[in-house]
Amino acid sequence: MKKILSALILIQIGYCASPQSVKNNADSENAWASAPLSVSHAAKRASTGSLNVIRTKAVRDFKKTFKNVGNEKWYEMPDGYRANFTANGIRYRLDYDKNGNWLHTIRYYDEKKLPIEVRRLVVSSYLDHSIRFVEEIEAPRDTIFYIIHLEGQTNWINIKVYDDEITIIEKINK
Repeated sequence: MKKILSALILIQIGYCASPQSVKNNADSENAWASAPLSVSHAAKRASTGSLNVIRTKAVRDFKKTFKNVGNEKWYEMPDGYRANFTANGIRYRLDYDKNGNWLHTIRYYDEKKLPIEVRRLVVSSYLDHSIRFVEEIEAPRDTIFYIIHLEGQTNWINIKVYDDEITIIEKINK
């Protein structure tokens, strides 16, 4: 009887202590729709030792980089952690690895917030297309580059702008 009771208790403890993850597609714009973990709640859960949800290193880096942000949502990903928030009309997505090291930041915004020199380059190269939205990607040791989504009369084009050069990533006919 004691062995059965002990086994049931161990199974229950193992079940409660297993980490939970929020399934999320890193490439999806619907990444904002998953069940988020607030920083304070995640830190509280991590400090109890029952569930290490977000690495302290990731939270510290985030708070150091974005001092005045308080509306962020945290997600546990299969390969790390993600923080999403909006500030000044720009949506941000920061990804961290499992050790809490910053991987990259992606900013989503419209044409008006695109740096003027990048905008001129794109508009002059694609006169018949309008800029639908921009993804600005910043990673350690890399120069910032842009993925720009264009719409024309007959097609959509996704381009990469890096170091004053344009590369077509994808072209889709309507």
